[in-house]
Amino acid sequence: MNAEQKKQYQEDGYVIVDDAVDTDMLQPLLDAARRMKAKVRAGEVNVFTHWTPEKEPWGIRGILSPEFNEPIFAEYLLSDSLMKYVEPMLGKELRLGGVMLFTTPDEVDWSGGWHRDFGSNERDGAYEVEMEVLNRPNYGLRWHLALVDDACLQLVPGSHKRYRTDEERECLLNSRHKDLSTQQVMDLKAGQTIFWQGNTVHRGIYNAKPERLSLAGSWRQETEGDEPQKVDERYKWMCADSVRAFLPKKMHGYYDRWRALQLD
Repeated sequence: MNAEQKKQYQEDGYVIVDDAVDTDMLQPLLDAARRMKAKVRAGEVNVFTHWTPEKEPWGIRGILSPEFNEPIFAEYLLSDSLMKYVEPMLGKELRLGGVMLFTTPDEVDWSGGWHRDFGSNERDGAYEVEMEVLNRPNYGLRWHLALVDDACLQLVPGSHKRYRTDEERECLLNSRHKDLSTQQVMDLKAGQTIFWQGNTVHRGIYNAKPERLSLAGSWRQETEGDEPQKVDERYKWMCADSVRAFLPKKMHGYYDRWRALQLD
């Protein structure tokens, strides 16, 4: 990122760029995403899918798996257009992060509600507790690439650096689907990428129309001292030997660093 982009990312918690995907790769990625969604909806492949209560898919994982057989996603993750943003932020010693497809259910509207990506950390802590979580070093970089126009992501700029307001606390804990006075819609055009921080107060609005097809990905800086943890249920599919064999050789080192920290 240039200095202006990095400043916005640090201050607002996000930045939108136009050139983090090769122009000749965008249509093949879109075609692959639609094939993948069709396989999930037909019941042909279900590596790990997030479903609405009506059994409509809204999040599809496993896109690097041989079951989907779409090698273009790994090609995209390693592309120079993306790495020119990743490496200046994290360096070249990287570990594979998560990757998935966000999509809209075909027949229902759905929303996950307001949240921060705090994992197992306290979500209703006192000021000191919350600020300790927010001030931890950030060793990862996440993004959404819009394969079609996408105005589904909403976030509160700057909320990754401060304690929540009373209004935000109410929405985070109780009224998760109520609008916030400080929310902003991240209105992405096809081919645009938003790099953003998960500690922002955010939500996704998944209306049936228009269609959403956005790739969510992350890379992580390789750091010393990380202890192996029980593998997250959402990522168990990645531990299969067939996944490593399906990945391009250039990705094996990044994958092996991730795999070494997963306890079966």
